[in-house]
Amino acid sequence: MLQAVEGPLLKMVAVAGVTAAVAAFAMPAKHHDVVQRLVLHAPERPRALYLTAWSEGDVYVTLHDGEPRPITFQTRAFINDGCEWLATERLYPTSENRYSYSYDEEILSCDPGATPALRTPRVGYVTALPAD
Repeated sequence: MLQAVEGPLLKMVAVAGVTAAVAAFAMPAKHHDVVQRLVLHAPERPRALYLTAWSEGDVYVTLHDGEPRPITFQTRAFINDGCEWLATERLYPTSENRYSYSYDEEILSCDPGATPALRTPRVGYVTALPAD
């Protein structure tokens, strides 16, 4: 009676093992993500406040499949002029290691009697370096 259980069980284990091995080799190659350090090159007006993703230094992004794609960063904040602002930064790839860059802001709301600061749009470029 033990043989009646062992035979089918061994076949089932063998088939499962072969199936797992075939599945492991048949899986498509995993895509390699690439991490880049983005360095901003854009003019800054004296005493201007920029609501930028680069406020604390270079920005790191992960490129899926290593392909550069357009990137948008948005920062929303209340600043000392009594207004709520939305800044939008847009990056468009121009080559494998470079993006065009644009920055613009809009006022979303202001407190009564507030004097909004001046908008500070700017353009420049971003270099993409390998992450260290």
